[in-house]
Amino acid sequence: MLMGHNIICFAPNDWWGMNLSCATHIMLRLARHNRVLFVNPFSSDISGAKGLGILARIVRKARSMARFLRRPHRNLYVFSPIFMPIQGKGFVDRLNNIILKLQMQAVCRVAGISKPILWVENLRASDMLEWFDSEAVVYHVSDLFTRCKYTSNRAALELREQNIVKSSDVVICVSEQLYSLMSARHSRVYYVPHGVDFQLFRHAAENGDSAVELAGVSRPIAGYFGTLTGNNDIELLEYCVRNLPDVSFVLAGQITGGDYSRLLERPNVYHLGKLAYQKIPLLCAGFNVCMLPWKVTEWIRSCNPLKLFEYMASGRPIVSVQINEVVNKYSDLISVAADKEEFCRLLSHELTNDTAERAARRIKEASEHNWDAVVLQLSGLIKGALSAREKATEEEVVAAEEAKV
Repeated sequence: MLMGHNIICFAPNDWWGMNLSCATHIMLRLARHNRVLFVNPFSSDISGAKGLGILARIVRKARSMARFLRRPHRNLYVFSPIFMPIQGKGFVDRLNNIILKLQMQAVCRVAGISKPILWVENLRASDMLEWFDSEAVVYHVSDLFTRCKYTSNRAALELREQNIVKSSDVVICVSEQLYSLMSARHSRVYYVPHGVDFQLFRHAAENGDSAVELAGVSRPIAGYFGTLTGNNDIELLEYCVRNLPDVSFVLAGQITGGDYSRLLERPNVYHLGKLAYQKIPLLCAGFNVCMLPWKVTEWIRSCNPLKLFEYMASGRPIVSVQINEVVNKYSDLISVAADKEEFCRLLSHELTNDTAERAARRIKEASEHNWDAVVLQLSGLIKGALSAREKATEEEVVAAEEAKV
């Protein structure tokens, strides 16, 4: 395990406002033996945004900024920078960088962070890399952020990613598709899938309990938990809800985009809102079938859903859209649909045709991706990057000395 280092994590998700991200799980564990500064995103862009959704985003971000710097655990600090929510415009970016640099310098002094390992998931952090005398730069590719439908100023973002790749000592990808995309761009690229709090989800399923929020919800239940956005295939869900009136559809998560109004009007749809992470295993244990219902874009095809192994750990059957990671690795354990009609048919099929053997194989697969084991593997890759940089530095010193002679 990596020990005794300072780590600055430029995270893709807000510690306070969103569901637990892979960065949250990883940094919680690294903070057991290292000092960690978790930097919430500073890449929001409200230029051109419309509607109530953007107002909700502003409120969430304002609440996060109001916390500024907190210390939720002994070795873990969470920092919410103050910034202007406009990106990709030269003058504003330069001004934001000045504001951010002053804050980062002050926060690092308070947290006692020096010569850090930089863990980069937020591409906006590209401008910050040169501010630090870093031990190493780790680019953790958890999604294809340059292809997200909510990405604005894509050209600027792609340039930032190029700089991050060039500056990185090691690149770690969570899906085989992302690994394939990155392996031609860097010499040290590794594939390390997400993990799961296996015992947490397995214990909930084995106990036979379910979340109190499911009391009164008729069975069978087709369930989904996670932030609800415009990336979810709302049309697909509406089709399934209409054509499976005897199935209860439970959606747990904060709505941050997309129009869910018609869907939520259906009598067999239950929206539970955002639930604490501790409740999710019990919720999952109460599902009869789990759903991965997104619009199939380049972003989604390349992803590795964090909830995939959480669903698997519960043992419940799963129906997914065509995500490469699922299709290529788990199509014998998970039903994969090509369109909304097939998704609906497969939901009905899985409710009555899953087998104990398939469930056991899903559980075994999840058990092999426990977060503690994943972080141990990541620690080994970071140690390797540190050793490689140290060796390169020594070789540069020797070459410089030989040049003098």
